[in-house]
Amino acid sequence: MTTTTDHPRTGTTNTIPTAAATAHTWRRPALIALAAIILLELLVFNLPHWQTLTATPQTVHDDGTGNGLAIESGGTAVITDPDHAWRDISASHPIDYLYINHTNAERPHQGDAVTWKISTRKNTDSGWYDANAQAGYSPSSEHSRYQRIGDGATHIRIRYDMPKGTVIPYNTITANPRIPMRFSAIRLTLETLIALLIIACRPASPLHRTGLDPHTRATRIPIITCAALCCLTPLALLAMAAPQNSPQPVYWDTFASYQATDQYQKTADAILNGHTWLDYPVNHALAAMDNPYDTRQRTIEALNNPETPIYFDVAFHDGRYYSYFGVLPALLMFAPYKAITGTDLPTNAGVAIAATLATLATLALTIQLARLINRRRPVTTGATILAMTAATLGNGIPILIQLGLFYQIPQETAIACAALAIALWIEAKLRRLSPPWLAAGSLCMALTIASRPQVILATLIAIPLFADEIRELWRNGLQGGRALADEARVWACALAPYAMVFLPQFAYNAARFGGPLDFGASYNLTGYDMTHFRAPLTQYASFVFYYLFQPPNLTARFPFVQQQSVPLTTWRSEHPQFGGYLLTTAPFALLLFTAVVWRFASRRVAATRLVVGPLAAAGLVFLVDARVTGVDFRYEIDFVWMVMVAVTVLLYVVDGATNGGVGACTGPATTADGGAARGTILRADDWRDVTRRLVFGWFVAGVASASLFLFFKQFMDGMNMPTRIWWDTASWFLFV
Repeated sequence: MTTTTDHPRTGTTNTIPTAAATAHTWRRPALIALAAIILLELLVFNLPHWQTLTATPQTVHDDGTGNGLAIESGGTAVITDPDHAWRDISASHPIDYLYINHTNAERPHQGDAVTWKISTRKNTDSGWYDANAQAGYSPSSEHSRYQRIGDGATHIRIRYDMPKGTVIPYNTITANPRIPMRFSAIRLTLETLIALLIIACRPASPLHRTGLDPHTRATRIPIITCAALCCLTPLALLAMAAPQNSPQPVYWDTFASYQATDQYQKTADAILNGHTWLDYPVNHALAAMDNPYDTRQRTIEALNNPETPIYFDVAFHDGRYYSYFGVLPALLMFAPYKAITGTDLPTNAGVAIAATLATLATLALTIQLARLINRRRPVTTGATILAMTAATLGNGIPILIQLGLFYQIPQETAIACAALAIALWIEAKLRRLSPPWLAAGSLCMALTIASRPQVILATLIAIPLFADEIRELWRNGLQGGRALADEARVWACALAPYAMVFLPQFAYNAARFGGPLDFGASYNLTGYDMTHFRAPLTQYASFVFYYLFQPPNLTARFPFVQQQSVPLTTWRSEHPQFGGYLLTTAPFALLLFTAVVWRFASRRVAATRLVVGPLAAAGLVFLVDARVTGVDFRYEIDFVWMVMVAVTVLLYVVDGATNGGVGACTGPATTADGGAARGTILRADDWRDVTRRLVFGWFVAGVASASLFLFFKQFMDGMNMPTRIWWDTASWFLFV
């Protein structure tokens, strides 16, 4: 059964399933999900337990070592020649699993890992068969001590894959141990969250039959719950990786320089001390260079003049260091914290704060877009929470936050400002160009220039958003008199905040670099000479492929995803590459390629321009970023959130078209007892029902896939996952 309510202001009819109907609708998928989790936990992840229930443990026999492994007293060994560092062991029966026993020589508190590759030999073999997958264990992870062998091998050669001079524990080893049953809190949480996502957002979910109405519990509770989980996601990823927050710059051997990881705090100190430059000591050889941006020569000078360090990823101009990263985060977070507490704000705390603000702003924008579309064709609560989840995964923040890099702080702050600005503009539009809301939106958008200048191009989204209002203002203004004054007042509210922000920022630029439009990025002491760097226009097509369409580097062994290489004809700065955005981070965004199919529905709600506008702005920001650095997936944060704005709008359009609109009836509906139920959603036409199931089913599958990719990406090479957590998680897949 269902009940219906009418929105007190809009008159929209909202279908709310009764408690009995809701319980019945949720019960079956919940039971299926519970059964699937139990099946995974008991029969898949704990398969080694069942396989070894009747095993007979046996201490292996040591058959000798290679001449590259020197055995020492106290249960240790030293790798003297990595090419000949091996250990041979054997057992009287085929070895299915091994267990690396504890030894006092291990140092689990240091999180050390011992890595190797194995070779196997059966009694029928005359020689060794080499495997090429990396294996090993960590003394800090008990579960990683179990090793899968199989293949009927009775002899194992452990070929250590570690640098010369490494001291490793020389453990006793047990063949065919009985493996205990094991459950992981992290794994259960991941399974539960994905199950809840699928249950709540599946096409048959009652939430897709509940109209968006913040005044009802049927809307408020799911949205608040979803928002809380979305905000916790990037914070959990950051906490899981626990990147070290270095209070001092980190030395990089490659460039013989110190990475200026604390420059936001240095910027805050400069503000509090009343000057614009950073208080880093300047190397006299650097100051004397004709071109200090020549990375190779600068590295030589740093090596030849080590008495004063040279700093990396910081602007250098006229003999002083400056931060070319936007000053806004220093003004909002680092300087106030230092002024109040007298201590430095940890960089990780700045990353967490900025990420949370950006996530909240993104969620607010997603809800505001739903309210905007809801004026013409009701949007369901199910589509809204699905869009909120997708926007969180697809805004580029969770995919990189675990690195804890200060580079993300200005990007995340800019997204927070820009997304909030558009949300405020939508509120102004819903309130017939309310001047306070309009001015607040413009102020937030203008602030992006003080954080991440290229994001200011998101201002262009205002053109399609306010197209009708702009035309109406123009027509009314032609009548003169009071209408013209009203038009001038609206434009003043929209533009004055930009002047309020731009003028101080331009003055700040001029004080540092001599020009109001010079933000200092070209003076960066980085891995290449930015003052003389120009990417050929012909390479932009390849940049589009790498950023958006490059397939991920998938494997069938944990962590199942590895870095993707980018062939470079000329030198470019390289960073961890995951694969194209549309095939890894946000496969659900491929919905945009069906936009032409949904043009008829977009026109009904005047949404076509709200799809095209954000995509155009995202394209412009992409061109700016690609021109600066070529391919660097850290830069995705700048523009993919605008792609998600277009995806969100299109998802709401599809929701309205395939659901028939909440409260849109083609005939009288009846309740289960035969009575009429005004405003209930009738069963859609067959094509609508099939299309809705296909589109939303595929979209939910894309969100689930993105969630799994996001999790396992955390463990790929170069992503600084703590050793214990890496090996603990790898041990989930012992059965593979």
